Amino acid sequence: MMNSDHELADGFGFELPSDAATFQLAAEWATMERLCCPFFDIDLRLEREGGKFLLRLTGREGVKQFIKSEFQF
Repeated sequence: MMNSDHELADGFGFELPSDAATFQLAAEWATMERLCCPFFDIDLRLEREGGKFLLRLTGREGVKQFIKSEFQF
């Protein structure tokens, strides 16, 4: 089960650990997710100076409800 750090109008945002291994896993996940769910907008953001690592998962109408059902939160 995954918990959202914040709900967005068109999806959800998550804060992840900002270490290199987590970023690599998230990038690999995003690559695979893009193949099966091309309707997602996936943003991976590393903030400057060792700041936060943020993942945003958004999309067109209906995507937010799909995310809720798939990730069970």
